[in-house]
Amino acid sequence: MIRMLDHTADVGFEIEALTLEALFDEARRALLLTGFERPSEQGEEERSMHISAPDLETLLVRWINELIYLVQDAGFVPASAKVWVREDGAEAFSADALLAGSPLDLEGCGWQGEIKGATFHGLAVVREEERWRARVILDV
Repeated sequence: MIRMLDHTADVGFEIEALTLEALFDEARRALLLTGFERPSEQGEEERSMHISAPDLETLLVRWINELIYLVQDAGFVPASAKVWVREDGAEAFSADALLAGSPLDLEGCGWQGEIKGATFHGLAVVREEERWRARVILDV
């Protein structure tokens, strides 16, 4: 589930999912919905990604910022993702992903403008009952 947020001079979203992996994929989907009117839903090109961080909040910010880099700098739109998140010890987390996507087509996808990055402002990643929830604000 994705719920878009109004935020002064920025854009945000709240997401929820049953697993951390699904939560990270929802963040990917929300990012694409923020950046494009018609985000690509398929692609044959594959890319892999590995990120790590001391906590889940930082891991989510790094995940989103890596996706922003792939779209805006590498010209790759990740239409789908298989994500694995794991705890790597007392205070470390990592995520690996296999992304499938296509080359960036600004006009075809309805590019909405540059996203500078995910911020730590108002950031939250929490487990509530049986679900994971996150709130993210993007600097645009």
